[in-house]
Amino acid sequence: MRLKPEQLGQHLQQGLKPLYIISGDEPLLTQELGDQIRAAARHNGFDEREVHNVDAKFDWGTLLESANALSLFSSRKIIEIQLPGGKPGDKGGKALSALMAQPNPDNLVLLVLPKVDKGTQNSKWFKTLDKVGAFIAHWPIDRSQLPGWIANRMRGYQMSADREALALLADRTDGNLLAAAQEIEKLRMLGNPKITLDDIENSVGDASRYDVFALSENALKGDSVRSLHILSVLQAEGLHALQPLAILANDIRLLMSFSQLTSNGLPEDKALQQLKVFWPKKQSQIKGAARRLSVKNVQQCLILCKQVDFACKGLLQDDAWRLLSQLIIKLCGMSIVPDRV
Repeated sequence: MRLKPEQLGQHLQQGLKPLYIISGDEPLLTQELGDQIRAAARHNGFDEREVHNVDAKFDWGTLLESANALSLFSSRKIIEIQLPGGKPGDKGGKALSALMAQPNPDNLVLLVLPKVDKGTQNSKWFKTLDKVGAFIAHWPIDRSQLPGWIANRMRGYQMSADREALALLADRTDGNLLAAAQEIEKLRMLGNPKITLDDIENSVGDASRYDVFALSENALKGDSVRSLHILSVLQAEGLHALQPLAILANDIRLLMSFSQLTSNGLPEDKALQQLKVFWPKKQSQIKGAARRLSVKNVQQCLILCKQVDFACKGLLQDDAWRLLSQLIIKLCGMSIVPDRV
């Protein structure tokens, strides 16, 4: 039986299958789908839970013994099998098939897999399990879908936000669903059902993380004075140089892609759409920086990013923060003054 993630809740209200297979590479979605199944199982008397983490040395015989053993604490139990490799091998496939050949009504089996390919789905063991239970596959949320995902999640908490605020939250969490979910939880604490742009700017991330974003935003705008001030504050606060580098490098790579697309004749708005940049403020920053900087300038910024990374890792004998300041100056469209000997 195949279920879409959004169908699982209604399905669980109608009764439980002896087996559920969750497949996908997004940890938050895997966790939340599993939580739904565990909650429904507990509601139906499956009070005990045992977890088997499968690695190369896993003894599949212990799984079968455990499944057939009487519980000391509960008459019904959840048997959770975490299979991070996605493929159980010959012994594992036979063990899983044997486990579900005659399902024990006092066991509910939850098999957690990464994204499974067609070959795995066509394997004998998978087909055997698929006939007995329910298979729920989830897919990563594309960056273009993230504002909609955030809006849906907010609606579940009786919250809402306008398009620009949603775009900002998607941009600040950089496509990370877990980070987005955590920020929504923080916004709930405000007690305001209507979330504004200011709410998100004041809430997302801690103060240092916000300053890291502000650093890149001001550099893209060409404000060297403000950018270098923020950089000095970050250094004084003891932040590791790799943290501002990560944000800067991501935006510079985005700027490079935008410059290349537009230089090949693609209209600016189409280029931003293709690059999945939806927050209007970020769109303006990228456009402005591209008009101020040549492709060669942006390439030089990327070279400086690499030098900062090497300096942080001890592969280059230079000060990472000095190199970061040079990167900021270059990104602002100014000339770097050579060090005096």
